[in-house]
Amino acid sequence: MKLELFVFGITAFLIFNTYYDGKFMKLFHSWQKEIKMTTFAFIGLSLYIFLKKNPDQSKTMFSHANDIIRYMPISRSSADMLSPFLDFANNKSLFQTDSFGTASAQGPGLGRREAQMEARITSSGRNNATKRSVSETKKKFVAAQQSWKCGHCDRQLPAWYEVDHIVRLEHGGSNNVDNLVALCRDCHGKKTAMETF
Repeated sequence: MKLELFVFGITAFLIFNTYYDGKFMKLFHSWQKEIKMTTFAFIGLSLYIFLKKNPDQSKTMFSHANDIIRYMPISRSSADMLSPFLDFANNKSLFQTDSFGTASAQGPGLGRREAQMEARITSSGRNNATKRSVSETKKKFVAAQQSWKCGHCDRQLPAWYEVDHIVRLEHGGSNNVDNLVALCRDCHGKKTAMETF
């Protein structure tokens, strides 16, 4: 019932706005600054209440947002701007509570799990494995280390980028991240063609 009223209200607003030659939309645009301020205040207040009522879910939400932002193909200046917020999200003591529901003072901590994951990614592939495939996690890690730029032409990597071995597996190379470079499809095709000839 409420959805029907909402649709009816929007339709009525659009009809009246058209009848009065867009007068109501012009009025809406004159209040645009106040509406933006109210929206930001509402979002901030909602996040504050969510953080206070659900500290465990808040930690999970910030952790996932941190992981998503870390591996997104964004410019270095945007990443530098977001880094204080990412460090803020990694501070475990903000979300730790003891059995009485009060905040407990423990040191920074979410970084340990991430450090273990990064160490596992960087150390895997050092043995003499000749498996030609590289995991998607390792591909994203290599591309993120290169700031999502092609290793040859230095252009932004497209979604269908390739990860290539610097020293080929047949010549003693490995799947270690030190031996991998992210390339765009064009550069990868040129490099492969030159190596086969």
